[in-house]
Amino acid sequence: MALYLIHSILTLVRLLIFANRYIKLIIGICISIAGLYYAFRGIDFVRLWKIINQLDLFYGILSLIILLISNIIRALRWQILASPIDRISIKPVFSSIMIGYFGNSVLPFRMGELLRAYVLAEKTSLNVSTAFGTIVTERILDFVGLSLLILLTILVYPADWINQKIIIGVVVLSLTAFVFVFCFKEIKEFFLFDIKKIRLLQKSIVVLKIIDIFERLINGAVAIRSTNKVMLIFLYTVLIWLMYCFSTYFALLSTGISIKWYEVCVLMISTSLAISVPAAPAYVGTYHATVVYVLTSFFFINQLDAQASAIIIHGVGTIPFIIIGAWYFINSSVSIKKINSKEIINN
Repeated sequence: MALYLIHSILTLVRLLIFANRYIKLIIGICISIAGLYYAFRGIDFVRLWKIINQLDLFYGILSLIILLISNIIRALRWQILASPIDRISIKPVFSSIMIGYFGNSVLPFRMGELLRAYVLAEKTSLNVSTAFGTIVTERILDFVGLSLLILLTILVYPADWINQKIIIGVVVLSLTAFVFVFCFKEIKEFFLFDIKKIRLLQKSIVVLKIIDIFERLINGAVAIRSTNKVMLIFLYTVLIWLMYCFSTYFALLSTGISIKWYEVCVLMISTSLAISVPAAPAYVGTYHATVVYVLTSFFFINQLDAQASAIIIHGVGTIPFIIIGAWYFINSSVSIKKINSKEIINN
């Protein structure tokens, strides 16, 4: 009876998660539509096309090159994070990152992160759960990098450009998450040890599978504690964010907009926070609305120039990576149908 109750609860949870995902997708699409309306309402398409047609290709290509290099550095960082578990070459790591961008840009529910983990597991000895655990740590590092960028920006730019509670919240959350990763190994061992002692749970294969997946995921997340290259990981994190800022700066220059370096940081911080809001794939709408709002409201850029910049910056950061990621995905042995809960449990 107890095992039947546990199975029923797990089934109900799965149904709620499934329903919740589609509700989020619908809400995200509505938010994206609202964002697109805000960003491009009353737009003069003829004049917009003239601005885009006059794009400075040198700065546009330079922006793209910097983004590509930043992803090579991201691959090197991920390689270090996974090194305590398995020494893997840079090629499968980089291709997994590109496929992840492809997944996030064309698939719902931001499946790119799961795609990254699955592809890396297919090409290395890592299992999916452990690979996903390293991605969790990588995302926490990204939040740490964002926090450092926020702290740097508010030193030279008035903090009234964004709610101070949001600033404090992001910084505290990211630093707490990073500390949590370092402490979670002990928490995990204590928590799992107590759960495994419960005889009732030991009779459920499903529960034991879930515990095993959870243990693998945490092993991947805390792998950073086993590497002696923590400072290099931080250096790569800072370098990645610097490159993001330079890429944004040159993308703006390609449309004829020149703003100060700390204003570029403000734009970067704003768009980074905006893409965390549920939206359609590739952050369509939310990203554009944020760029237009920041450029017009904070830096008093012409509305049409801001709209053109939103299109260019978003295009440089998505279209080339969708193409590259699609090429890697097509040439891989992975299919979307294979990426489901059963496959993850078995891996």
